[in-house]
Amino acid sequence: MISILKVDNLNIAYGNLQVVWDVSLNIPDGKIVALLGSNGAGKTTILKTIGGILKPKSGKVFFCDKDLSKYQSHELINLGLCFVPEERNLFISMTVEDNLVLGAYTIRNSAKIKSNLEYVYSLFPRLFERKKQLAGTMSGGERQMLAIARGLMANPKMIMLDEPSMGLSPQNVVLVFETLMKLKKDNVTTLIVEQNVNTTLEISDSAYVLEHGRIVMHGDSGTIKNDDSIRKMYLGIA
Repeated sequence: MISILKVDNLNIAYGNLQVVWDVSLNIPDGKIVALLGSNGAGKTTILKTIGGILKPKSGKVFFCDKDLSKYQSHELINLGLCFVPEERNLFISMTVEDNLVLGAYTIRNSAKIKSNLEYVYSLFPRLFERKKQLAGTMSGGERQMLAIARGLMANPKMIMLDEPSMGLSPQNVVLVFETLMKLKKDNVTTLIVEQNVNTTLEISDSAYVLEHGRIVMHGDSGTIKNDDSIRKMYLGIA
């Protein structure tokens, strides 16, 4: 199976404090892969390092066989890699549609931008209804939809999501996970960090379990979901 993203022996530190040790990941093209673990395990740190926001102490990250250490974080979207952080980072004084159009800043073809808008509106009809509304006046669920949709405006090959269901109503949580399944059908690879472990294991193909900055388990999501010892020891669920 072809890997779109490879992480080789990543070590990450904040100053003199090392928080991630020898993490290696292989993310297959077109699949949904989960990165799971308790709070403070290092999941977000790994995503930020892959996304070029943090620099590793050692190790390499390759996306589509390109060494990402040679690129700045803002250049990664040109390669087809999109990171949607937990903070969402929306332009709250701008409209929904203006936020979406900014997500397509690497695209110069107006017809393509229009096509991408139609695509994300088909995924999130609520955004079409709210397209002239200021982003800062939207609900938490609507803002999360907008953050994901803005990332998709650049036609990424792969999207990384950090806690996409955080603070959402049950209805919006369902919508987010349904969207990830639609993206998989469109061959968009997803790497997801998510505290909603059960649902994440239901929709993902495989998962890595992280504890204290180290990978302690990797395998098929169904196997991990059904292993009581893994669930109790590493994921904190009965």
